[in-house]
Amino acid sequence: MQNLIISAVLLGIMASAPVFAGSCRVSKTIHEEISTEGISELRVNALAGYLDIQPGAADKVNFTGRACTDEEEWLPYLTLDIERNNNILELTVIIPYEDHDFGAAYAHMDIDLRIPFDLQTKVKDSSGDIFIHGVSVSRIDDSSGHIRIDQNKTSLEIRDSSGNMKIRDLLGDLEIVDSSGDIEVRNVTGSVRIPRDSSGDIDIETVTGEVIIERDGSGDIKIQDVQSNVEIGSDGSGGIKIRDIKGEVLIGSDGSGSVNIVNVSGSLMIIAKGSGDVHTHGIEGQISLPR
Repeated sequence: MQNLIISAVLLGIMASAPVFAGSCRVSKTIHEEISTEGISELRVNALAGYLDIQPGAADKVNFTGRACTDEEEWLPYLTLDIERNNNILELTVIIPYEDHDFGAAYAHMDIDLRIPFDLQTKVKDSSGDIFIHGVSVSRIDDSSGHIRIDQNKTSLEIRDSSGNMKIRDLLGDLEIVDSSGDIEVRNVTGSVRIPRDSSGDIDIETVTGEVIIERDGSGDIKIQDVQSNVEIGSDGSGGIKIRDIKGEVLIGSDGSGSVNIVNVSGSLMIIAKGSGDVHTHGIEGQISLPR
């Protein structure tokens, strides 16, 4: 079966753009069925509104968008651009916030997308919740809104500004850069890496590879059932709970909050510790704690 990838270019939203509202005074439905013959890359851009991506037919992309705004005259401005460039299919939602002729008080488009399950998909989104189930999304760039991902079939990179995220049953590696919001991860066949998280709790459970959190600002960290090493480079504030780790545990520095580490097959090292107690139990390797 062909590998496909979805591609779209994100349109910027200026500070003066109409505010995304939950109401929908007038609306229209945009439906497009697009063949994926000869397509190996597909990128999708969604603006304000929810985005739902699930598996569909093996040889086509089905796009359904519900465009909403406050007055009938603005509906024709809300469209979908479809472009093929060699083996790339590009889907771009058009809401012309910067157009001086566009005077809507609010405008958004809710999207239901059905794609081949093995389609390598890249998503850019501005605001609104994202739900992804049973497909192959490889990258998400998101500004705001909650993210829920279940049974993703490939490695995934997420760049997110705000909103909670829940990720379950991912085949491959996971990398997350996040500004605010809680992160919950369950069942990753691969490694988990978080280069930066500013605020919000992190809860990671059942990972076959290693777990690396390079820098965390505030919020609790809970890591459980990891088949390889766990490393936390630096943590600002919040408690840390780590248990059932088959490899080694390394914490570079911890600012404030208690640290509880239980059942580690390898060694444990904490290089620097601020305020808060450290409790350990069931560490099979060498223990090195700051004095």
